[in-house]
Amino acid sequence: MNILVPIDFREQSLNALNIAIGLAKTLKLKISLLYVHQDKGALTSLFSSEQTALFDEAVLEKLQDLAKINAEKNNVVIDSKLVHHNSVHTAILDYADKNSTEIIVMGRGQKDNDVVIGANTLRILRSSNVPVITVDQNYDLSKIRNILLPLDLSKETRQKVNWAITLAKLFDADIKVISALWSPNNENIVNQLNAQLIQVDNFIKKEGVTCTVDVINSTDDAKTFVPIILKYVESEGDIDLILIMTQQETGFIEFFIGTHASELIRKSTTPVMSIIPHETGQINWGLF
Repeated sequence: MNILVPIDFREQSLNALNIAIGLAKTLKLKISLLYVHQDKGALTSLFSSEQTALFDEAVLEKLQDLAKINAEKNNVVIDSKLVHHNSVHTAILDYADKNSTEIIVMGRGQKDNDVVIGANTLRILRSSNVPVITVDQNYDLSKIRNILLPLDLSKETRQKVNWAITLAKLFDADIKVISALWSPNNENIVNQLNAQLIQVDNFIKKEGVTCTVDVINSTDDAKTFVPIILKYVESEGDIDLILIMTQQETGFIEFFIGTHASELIRKSTTPVMSIIPHETGQINWGLF
């Protein structure tokens, strides 16, 4: 089993490798570095097969050096592979499915001093069968103090809670649950939300995990949950991982990724773990 890190040698992917190293130390997993040589595009036809082979040889040598240096420095197992494919994101997802990948760790893009989600990262977030952690800077995840679990009233809530509990036990971490209230004068919504949060709090604590619960009244300028989450993370100062589901109750993954989830992933300086819920409500992660 492995943590998969797609590498293109840019700063974001090297930051992803550093985060994967922290995870690998705690979870006792190896790391797999994957470089995808895209076989389509205008420039591809300009090079001969001999030139392509020389390029591959140089990249693979650099990849193997990166793996060796970091493996020896951090006492973790790191392997490396270069593959050719017409589609970068398809190659990454195929590798993950066929090679017992437990987590994919990816960097986000940077354009004109603004953090963006690259097209390949976005497609992987939409389709991955395993959790995807996205980052834009170096971060040590060898020790996770607190996992933030933003909750709403969706049917996926139970799955999110189960994931958070599993991760908290693995890392000896605490869970912080937050939910936002846009209709404080609507008694039905208030009662429903409070009842659910009480159930979540009791369920987590019965599993032996420390939990705190906060309900935040939204302000007029907070039209979505995202600014509330980001403000909460900043004020707490000890949250190391945010756990979200990248799918709304409607099932339109593209719609949710294109709005709230993508906004959170793009703006958060804290690593975000994105998980697509299973229809059965069961967690299917070989590590557990």
